[in-house]
Amino acid sequence: MVARSSSEPLEELGTRARCRCGHLPTHHMVVVPIEVGGGFRLDPMGPCALCGEAVCRRFTPGPV
Repeated sequence: MVARSSSEPLEELGTRARCRCGHLPTHHMVVVPIEVGGGFRLDPMGPCALCGEAVCRRFTPGPV
């Protein structure tokens, strides 16, 4: 996560975490199995659930 300073507006922090398609990383989450322990984790890397794979195939963070 991004550390928030008191001088940064909240809107600016939200745009930093977004993909270049404009959506949040949570719209790009994919399940990745963890080899040890049989668990899993969610990684923001898959296609956008809102745009669809044809428009946005992978999470790519926007400009900082």
